[in-house]
Amino acid sequence: MRKKTLDAADSETAVRLRKIWDQKKIELRLTQEKAADLLGFSTQASVSHYLNGTTPLNTDAVLKFSALLGVKPEEIRPDLADLMNYVRKSGEAENDFSGPGWRLLTPDQSKLVELYDRLPQSEKEKHIASLELKVDDYDRLFKELLAARKQ
Repeated sequence: MRKKTLDAADSETAVRLRKIWDQKKIELRLTQEKAADLLGFSTQASVSHYLNGTTPLNTDAVLKFSALLGVKPEEIRPDLADLMNYVRKSGEAENDFSGPGWRLLTPDQSKLVELYDRLPQSEKEKHIASLELKVDDYDRLFKELLAARKQ
């Protein structure tokens, strides 16, 4: 079986996705394995194929990646702008990614949100401060690991 080659538009889409991925993966603490799990792909190789332009991004994949990376689908595939504006029924895109549907939550994340919401405000503030310190430490370690891998 002969492998399909991507046309120019598909190649440009893959380049845009890769650029966004590279900008966001550290901030979102993503690996290809974690992304595959969150996106519902069976293996990390699926993510790699999309990122490297081996597999063209269909609309479903674009919507999944945009939700995961917190960007508008048209940032990955500009040809979706009219469709997305129609779906939004606003005629124009908004830059608010805080609404439902922009972030995929795992069952564990959902459980954390539910538990957090039940805490008194003073406890919420303590836990946020503690988590921020831990995340800063993990981000530093992750950057050091990436730097060590590049050597």
